[in-house]
Amino acid sequence: MTTKTESNNWQISWQLLSVILALSFGGVGFIATTALLRLPSNPSCNRISLFFSSATNRIYCAQLQADKNTVDSLLEAITLLEVLSPNHPLRNEINRHVAEWSNDILMLAEKEFNEGKLEEAIAIARKIPPQVDNYHTIEERITKWTQVWDKAEAIQEEVETELKNSQWNKAFLVAVKLLNINNDYWQNTQYQETVKTINLAREESKQLDGAYSTLRAGGIDNLLKTIEIASVISPSSYSYNEATKLIKDAQDKIITIVEKFVDHQDWNNLSELAAKMPDNGNLKNQARDWATIASAGKNANLGTVSGMELAIAEVEQIPSDSKIYQKSRELTSQWVAQKEDLTYLANARDLARSGQVGDLNAAIAKAQLVSNENPLYREARQEIRQWQKDIQIQEDKPILAKAQELAQGNNIQSWQNAINEASQIKSDRALYSEASNLIRDWRRNIERIEDQPLLDQAIILGNNNNYQEAVNTASRIGRGRALYTDAQAQIRQWRREINAQEDLQRAYQIAQNNDPQSLSSAISIVRRIPSSSTVESQSLQAMNRWSEQLLILARRTAGDYSPSSIEQAISIAEMIPSSSSAYSQARQEIKNWRNELISPLNNNTPVQETNFYN
Repeated sequence: MTTKTESNNWQISWQLLSVILALSFGGVGFIATTALLRLPSNPSCNRISLFFSSATNRIYCAQLQADKNTVDSLLEAITLLEVLSPNHPLRNEINRHVAEWSNDILMLAEKEFNEGKLEEAIAIARKIPPQVDNYHTIEERITKWTQVWDKAEAIQEEVETELKNSQWNKAFLVAVKLLNINNDYWQNTQYQETVKTINLAREESKQLDGAYSTLRAGGIDNLLKTIEIASVISPSSYSYNEATKLIKDAQDKIITIVEKFVDHQDWNNLSELAAKMPDNGNLKNQARDWATIASAGKNANLGTVSGMELAIAEVEQIPSDSKIYQKSRELTSQWVAQKEDLTYLANARDLARSGQVGDLNAAIAKAQLVSNENPLYREARQEIRQWQKDIQIQEDKPILAKAQELAQGNNIQSWQNAINEASQIKSDRALYSEASNLIRDWRRNIERIEDQPLLDQAIILGNNNNYQEAVNTASRIGRGRALYTDAQAQIRQWRREINAQEDLQRAYQIAQNNDPQSLSSAISIVRRIPSSSTVESQSLQAMNRWSEQLLILARRTAGDYSPSSIEQAISIAEMIPSSSSAYSQARQEIKNWRNELISPLNNNTPVQETNFYN
């Protein structure tokens, strides 16, 4: 038992010892291998040590620098190896490392290039020593970068051009070309910025569309609204120039309106316009001058000396650099002259109050001192005309009174004397119209007395049926005479009588043929004779007599009892007018004759009734 136990313990201890030994030797081997494979931080990589170190140690130290992967560290690594001889046994290894590290530097430069730092990228690439084997690839890369950058900048300039021309869609189409640029910065960052800029410019342009609408609408409020909208556009905006032009156009229109108000001296509207100008606008300083000149204009319009003095004092406050300074000087000169002329006119009115001819002439002389270039000139001329009229009335009134006194004799001579007296008042005098009316009345009185005997004689002749002699006598009263209208009325009446007599005689002559057509024509003539004619009764008797003759002829024709004779008789009877005494008998006869025509003896043939003679 003891031996077996001891044997087992020994076996266990041997196995444990084997494990311990294996672990020990393995650990020592691992540590030794690690120590051999690991590049330890060797304090001999300083410059002094490297001066005396071997090529292997330089490669080691250069690798340590290159592992930092910065431009400066990679360049330092290349510098450590490039001092070795070109014929060095390790030159192939050295060149491999230098080419690798040059590519790493170029990759760092490429990264800068893709971040939009072209100058930095080129600067980094040009730090690579020219003696490296792959240096030609560096220049090719720089040339490629420059070409890519130039192409991108050309696209950007084209976008800028379209934006400046407000061609938003074209600008976007051009910006899309940036997506084809082989550079992360231009494909992403700059493309997004460009699209954002285009959208912002488009939105700002939409704002200006409203400004254009208000500008076209015109009017002070719309022009101010235009300025307000356009002023929001910032100087960095592509629409800034357009907005600036809009503002200038609106301001120019406002200034034009102001000039119009000043020229027309519309001070109320000018004052309202000045009050509407915004405090932060370019026109605010000018608006103060507009308000000043408007206030002065209102005072000047009071038409008083004190008002003119206040107006002059106000416009003198306008500075010499003001755009309306020259206009204010012109108004000052005008108001100074008006002030003097107001004094002349006021003195003239004071003189004219007495109404005396001498004072009125003095007032006229004083008022004539008002200059014809002065706005008061028109008012002064009106006063002068009134005073001249007052003088003429006082001078001519005695002449007119004497003429009226002379006319009271109520005879031709007195009226003629009155006419001669009143004719002294000329056509340019104030009482000329009144004098002309009186002269016309007196002349008519004279004409009535002169022409009344002629008219009376003509009336007597007309009453005696001497109508032609009456017409000849009355026609001697000429046109424009006082009794001309009365004479013409009588002449028309007498000519109607002459015409009536002539018509009656002509009807008698026609009726002498004693046939239906002649009798009917005679009846038509006498029926046209006016009822107011003196031969009216004769014409009525003749019409009745000729109607009876027509009825006799109709009965005589119907006596043959043939249908054609009866129809002819009906035609003759229908010529008898309704106003004649034979009309009723004619209608009865016509009725009887028509009944005969439609009897069985006449084949029951209906006869169409013709229109009666009216």
